[in-house]
Amino acid sequence: MLLAILMTIFGLIAAYEGCFFLTHLHKPFLIFHPERQSALSKALLVWGIILLIIGILAIIAAWTDSILFIVTMVVIGCVCETLMAYSLMGYFQVGQRKN
Repeated sequence: MLLAILMTIFGLIAAYEGCFFLTHLHKPFLIFHPERQSALSKALLVWGIILLIIGILAIIAAWTDSILFIVTMVVIGCVCETLMAYSLMGYFQVGQRKN
């Protein structure tokens, strides 16, 4: 039961992050300005869709009894979250160099 709750929380976080990216394609947030950089806006669109799909699948995996499905979603989610963070960090460095 605890695993299902934790996986649901993991899925909700990923889905929320994906929705956040999709709603901020043309709005500045934190230090990012996607309205100024079209490449950043495209990256947010791609990562938003990917994270939303991962979040939905993780929530589905949480309430199945398939350990393989749960472990697969955790691994895919962690890898994608890490890649997303690294890719957005690249846009952060580009913005800092121009200032």
